Amino acid sequence: MTGETVTYNLLTDNTMQLLFVLNIVGMAYVFLMNGSSIMERAKSMFYYGKQSNPFNDRTHITKICNLLLYLQTIFYCSIVAFAYMQYSTPFTVGATPHIVFAAFYLLFTIALLLKRVLYDVCNLTLFPGTIAQEWRHSYFFTIKLAGFLLLPLVVCIIFVSNFSKLYYIIYLIFATLIYTAVVISTAIKIIFKKKCNYLDIFLYLCALELLPMAILWRTLHLINAFIIIKF
Repeated sequence: MTGETVTYNLLTDNTMQLLFVLNIVGMAYVFLMNGSSIMERAKSMFYYGKQSNPFNDRTHITKICNLLLYLQTIFYCSIVAFAYMQYSTPFTVGATPHIVFAAFYLLFTIALLLKRVLYDVCNLTLFPGTIAQEWRHSYFFTIKLAGFLLLPLVVCIIFVSNFSKLYYIIYLIFATLIYTAVVISTAIKIIFKKKCNYLDIFLYLCALELLPMAILWRTLHLINAFIIIKF
């Protein structure tokens, strides 16, 4: 006679709980060291105008704080992707969820590095050096802030038992729309401020934002299908 299988739950995973706590401690350090700079940059995203100094020179964020902000976004994206997989293919206790989570983490890390290369190559080709640099710093700062946008969803995924898939999807759509709106708004203010051609904006964002997101989403589905076969 065999016992019933127990579904894996992040709420009972001490390793994931520890990683989440370490992330919170890291963010406390970030705001302690560079909180005012982060707030100043965040405000400049909404009232951006004829700034006399480049975006990255107006306030200073240390390299370690920048790294921690990137790691938070990657960590939260991995949790969101892992939760999506759990809704379709729940793990059982005794399986290898940490390996799968590590695969998601590696995937998002590689995607971020490739996006940095893609944006640098395209922007330096299409725009003057100062504008390309301004847009790069502003865009990747938006990615760093995306981690805070995902925080409420991540908290629910980790700490709310049997968190509703409907609420998960609704908040994920909401976060995606907010992120996309900020990216479009910033792009118009920085790289398309002289000639606001909406067709150019659409094509640019399709090539550098929507297409990579679609490829990433498809890759997540392939990983999910592979897990279904193997586990």
